[in-house]
Amino acid sequence: MKKKIYRFSVNDQTSVGGWSIFSRVLLAIVGLVGLVLAFMFSIVLLAIAAILALLLIVYFWWKTRHVRKRFREAPEEGRVFDGESRRDDL
Repeated sequence: MKKKIYRFSVNDQTSVGGWSIFSRVLLAIVGLVGLVLAFMFSIVLLAIAAILALLLIVYFWWKTRHVRKRFREAPEEGRVFDGESRRDDL
């Protein structure tokens, strides 16, 4: 079987390249470590986003509690038909 020789050109300098098994294994390990770190970083970012969303929802719920209380305690003054408001006293 004939060995293939790849030629790489960097800055107009041609070098004959053949990667050794050590460099291939090292590059694979570096790639896997990079993937694991990227996955861990994305999990941390998603956790931070989830906590921020939860805090925003709780803040909105807390700030609107008095409005919800007024709606619950408000007497029904009129009737609504098909989106139109009609008062009973007219």
